[in-house]
Amino acid sequence: MKHKIKDEIKKHSNPFDIKRKRLYNEISKEMGFIYPCPEYISVKTLILRSINKKLPSNVTTFNEIPNESEYYKTERNEDFMIFKNSDLVIFQSPFQAKLFKKYNNDIFVDGTFYIAPKFSQQVFITRTYVKELNSFYTTSYAILRNKKQKTYKMLFNKLKQNSNNNIITEPKNVYCDFEKGISKAVKKIFPNINIKYCIWHYKNLLEIKKNELCRNEVNDDEKIFNYYKGISNLPFINPEYIMDIFSLIKTKSIEKILVNF
Repeated sequence: MKHKIKDEIKKHSNPFDIKRKRLYNEISKEMGFIYPCPEYISVKTLILRSINKKLPSNVTTFNEIPNESEYYKTERNEDFMIFKNSDLVIFQSPFQAKLFKKYNNDIFVDGTFYIAPKFSQQVFITRTYVKELNSFYTTSYAILRNKKQKTYKMLFNKLKQNSNNNIITEPKNVYCDFEKGISKAVKKIFPNINIKYCIWHYKNLLEIKKNELCRNEVNDDEKIFNYYKGISNLPFINPEYIMDIFSLIKTKSIEKILVNF
């Protein structure tokens, strides 16, 4: 059975698609009529080791990311790595480019550090909302070596170029966090776009700063906590009244501090 497992794995063109338990079940079912088969647990390591031999070698630096690879192909044999330089690698399939172009009223962007390679700063993702399907779809992935404005600018410029195809792509709104490098870069590439900052990021940053400076003072005093909640909800206030409400919260907070003093 071990030789059969190795042979079947060698036949696979894409080792990422191999399902270990399914492979074992198929082979054991085929061979079970002739020979008794070992338990899955006893060949699990062999299967994993054989799959790993088929995988490309680990990339340890940004420069080692190959310019071409058989793994840069979709199931339709389409290239989906559209750009690479010393700071940035962009992946976008033709279908994703089509979505980016067609549903460009609202673009949602964010970076994640949890799945980023150790030699990079982040994996940056763009998404769009398809109203007909009531679903969000990812329109590109990018590996960034840094968080500089020029890197973001290059990213958005390449996405714009890749999706144009004789039709100018001009998104109306982009939703992002409060990183200035992102919003400034977007404005450079799409001058007429509206920047919509993410409420979750706003509240998250406010919570982090509160915990750094005065966590106990805020959490242990109901009135101060209510003032804090008021500040956290400012984005939901009519812009005409924000400064008035902020000034009121500030005045009440100062009065509370003076009374305690």
